[in-house]
Amino acid sequence: EIKEANKNREQEEKYHAMIGEIAKQAQHLGAKWDAESWKRLLVDQFCRDSNIKTGVVIPNLSGDGIVQLGFQTRKFTKEQASEFVEWLHAWGAEHGVTYEVNA
Repeated sequence: EIKEANKNREQEEKYHAMIGEIAKQAQHLGAKWDAESWKRLLVDQFCRDSNIKTGVVIPNLSGDGIVQLGFQTRKFTKEQASEFVEWLHAWGAEHGVTYEVNA
């Protein structure tokens, strides 16, 4: 079976550090969000911009809320992880984020 190479630890560390910087500096809906929330928002937008199927939003099991089932970074190929890092650079530039990490 021939498959694309999976992302590596270095790529993962890089985009997590970049997301951490975004969480420190950026706001969404007038509020600060933690890095995990930003990761979900950013991965969702990256997938939409890259035409990667993101999943669906469905009612939760008790019917009183919603749950998003979607694409996760653990499924990134090496190429997708590289593209995500580049996308984060562009997103940060558009939103006034400066990366203090070696991104």
